Amino acid sequence: MSGMLVSAPFAVAVFVLNLHAGETPLALPPHPRLLFAKDDIPAIKERAAKMPGAKARFEALKTQADGWLKKEYKLPEKGGQWYHYYSCPKHGARLKTEGPTKHVCPIDKEVFTGYPYDDVVISNEHGALSSAIRALGIVYQLTGDAKYAAKAKEILLAYAAKYQSYPLHNIKNEPKVGGGKVGPQTLDEATWLITVVEGADCIWDTCSADEQRTVTDGLLYPATKVIRDHKMGIHNIQCWKNSAVGLTGLLIGDMKLVDEALKAESGYYNQMKKGVSPDGCWYEGAWGYHFYTLNAVSHLTEGALHSGINLYNDDFKRMFDGPIAFAMPDLRLPAFNDSGIVNVAGSTNLYEIAYARYKDQRYCPLLAQSKRDSEQSLLCGAAELPAATAAAYVSRNYPASGYAVLAAGRGAETTWLCMKYGPHGGGHGHPDKLNFVLYGLGQIVAPDPGTANYGVPIQAGWFRTTLAHNTLAVDEDSQKAAEGKCEAFVAADGFSAVMASAGSICPGVAFRRTAALIGANLLVVLDEVRADKEHTFDLAYHNLGHCAAPADAQAFEPPKKPGYSYLRDAKTVAALPDGLVFDLDGGKQARFAIAPGSPDSLIVATGVGAHTEDRVPVVIARRKGKEATYLWAVALGKPAEKVTLAVEPVAPAGVAAVRASVPGSAHIIVANPTGEKVTVAGVESTAKIIHIMQATGIKAELKHKAE
Repeated sequence: MSGMLVSAPFAVAVFVLNLHAGETPLALPPHPRLLFAKDDIPAIKERAAKMPGAKARFEALKTQADGWLKKEYKLPEKGGQWYHYYSCPKHGARLKTEGPTKHVCPIDKEVFTGYPYDDVVISNEHGALSSAIRALGIVYQLTGDAKYAAKAKEILLAYAAKYQSYPLHNIKNEPKVGGGKVGPQTLDEATWLITVVEGADCIWDTCSADEQRTVTDGLLYPATKVIRDHKMGIHNIQCWKNSAVGLTGLLIGDMKLVDEALKAESGYYNQMKKGVSPDGCWYEGAWGYHFYTLNAVSHLTEGALHSGINLYNDDFKRMFDGPIAFAMPDLRLPAFNDSGIVNVAGSTNLYEIAYARYKDQRYCPLLAQSKRDSEQSLLCGAAELPAATAAAYVSRNYPASGYAVLAAGRGAETTWLCMKYGPHGGGHGHPDKLNFVLYGLGQIVAPDPGTANYGVPIQAGWFRTTLAHNTLAVDEDSQKAAEGKCEAFVAADGFSAVMASAGSICPGVAFRRTAALIGANLLVVLDEVRADKEHTFDLAYHNLGHCAAPADAQAFEPPKKPGYSYLRDAKTVAALPDGLVFDLDGGKQARFAIAPGSPDSLIVATGVGAHTEDRVPVVIARRKGKEATYLWAVALGKPAEKVTLAVEPVAPAGVAAVRASVPGSAHIIVANPTGEKVTVAGVESTAKIIHIMQATGIKAELKHKAE
């Protein structure tokens, strides 16, 4: 039987074969056919000779392979443990390995030993051995030197002899489905197996039929069974599992495995169709998991392409386009949900693949500013890139993903805000509806806390609490998982704004936020809260840098509750008539101001940054009652100019308006969610968001509105 690749740009291959016909093999091309095809080798060698980055990557792979030729190794006697355990339980900081049984906290130098820390190092040993098989295999294919293949085969056969003796275990060390043998999860098993299979493909033709059968029966089928016994839906982990199973099928010619990886209910096609939003964001709402998924899928798409199946469809392409659209001016993505800050420029390896397969010139500026020294640059990178100019940053609303971006300015100095109002994000979502990240003056100003390793107390105690985010907590508790919606959005030259509601964050509580970016240096926010009974409302705002509490502040003892218990240096004041100044890097400043009467009191403290000893200033505006309207602003500059805020009279009820006065002029922002006719400062409008400007001594003028 034979396979045929359809010539349409993003078509899926059609095979003259019923893919449900069990293990009947497709007439696959010769090995290698996963990382690259046999016919690709001359071009890869040419890149290694002529492209400096590709040459550097080949030399690094060869150095790694040469090291394994000389290295004495022994397979671990058991599988490893969850890397999320590998943090100091007190500080949340990642441990440093100073030996197989010595694991050191970087904060206070406390030494940890034994389970689970020693077992995390065992996971690393398994990972190093799988990487050895892969590096040795690639170098064999590019040099033709049989000694590299022989060493890779030796390690591969050793695993084939030992794999089934490893006990099944999960992150609790229980022998349950969902666990692995070399690692504690089917995720770990899949990532390890992908690396092994890609390396094995490079040396498969050097193995005898008996050796191939030994590896297949002793390692590949048992490992895929461990992975396949654990069923998941649309999820980043399932994408890794699909790639492991699909690549194994392509290696050994088992099309039943390939079919499962692609066409099953949780296979590739449904992962892309259901998991990727029309805006190009992975549904879990965490950029770290977006790229984690992208990495997972790219193994399968490349292996399939080299085997005659084109999976490069439009759904997958959106995963490359989304990060470019959403990135901050420094090409980083915010640490929303269970993610740290993600640098898109750090993923140019994936964009080498994207440009090679889609030829979209929007990827070129990203590649051009990199060293192009990734493995993907070596294996498939374009020798020359067309000249391309990076797109300007503009304000945009992304309703499918639930993000609104407000942007003003040019280049790295652009001011950029992203408000998060949409889907919760599944198991990796955080309780932070209407949270935002603010970037300005060439740096992050108001951060999202991101995440810690999942296996330490601070993850639940701080990072997954509402208080750790720039949003509203009710009764000193975290929000419920909710999905909000955008109610109005406007993007104009020099002004952009969004109004969004939070959804069901707390029974009987409605929270609406209107944020307006005026020019590049002034953010004005109107937060409205309505409830059916009395509550304590805490509006938190976190700003990097350093700030001093007002001289009249009094000591405040935070409650011993999640989030609050991690506050330090807490003091309380009744008002901030002069605002609060945060000194940023490079002599730049952010100035926080809040209208008198908005809160009953303000708490000034420090919260957690990367770990407990990395402190980030926070101001918490507290009000008790059935409703609260917070009118506040952040001004940026060197120095930041003073902003005076005042409630602007407006009727009817349910409409909020604030006058933000700066030297020489005032800006009035009106939040009118029902679109009723209102008159403010002599200006009449039925818009939901209204921007009125009044220069000193001049009549107020309607400047912008969102219906």
